[in-house]
Amino acid sequence: MAKLKWKMEGDRNTKFFHVCLASKRNKKIQEMRTLNGVEYSSPEDIHQGAVNYFSGFLQNTNQSRELPDLSYLISQVIDEADGTCICHIPSLDEVHEALSSIPINSSPGSDGFGAGFFKSCLEVVKMDVLSAISEFFISKSLLRFYSASFIVLISKMDAPSGFDKFRPISLCSVFYKICSKIIVNRLMVFFPR
Repeated sequence: MAKLKWKMEGDRNTKFFHVCLASKRNKKIQEMRTLNGVEYSSPEDIHQGAVNYFSGFLQNTNQSRELPDLSYLISQVIDEADGTCICHIPSLDEVHEALSSIPINSSPGSDGFGAGFFKSCLEVVKMDVLSAISEFFISKSLLRFYSASFIVLISKMDAPSGFDKFRPISLCSVFYKICSKIIVNRLMVFFPR
């Protein structure tokens, strides 16, 4: 958002630029504490502490438990023909509709290309985009490159003191978002059932 405002106001608004810089400097995390009292004060220690905390928090590989079978609670409303309809190769119009629903300034994935790039260059890249998305619907698996995401920590408060004061979010690739939106749009037909 800051880049958009800077683009619109440019050099006419140096106050805005200086406020942005000052707010970045003020929000730098100087130290962190874990719930068990371990303190981190250097940037490297804070980084490693965050990696350790959220790796354990997100992966939780130490617990292996058997999940209960809840399939009897769900009535089957999608038959095989409906399933085939959900999984058929999308048309260029479906891809365009899904891409159009992604905000232009949404975060880019690991490839660095956001929705704005694909929207502005769709005429050039549309066949490559359609080919990549069609490959997903044919193979029923998304390449690791497309499914990989960045995890970013969003502070829940102004001055966080511990890693539990952050909320992790995933920044997914545009291809992942397009495939997800196509599937969701197709499933919406079945929601009334």
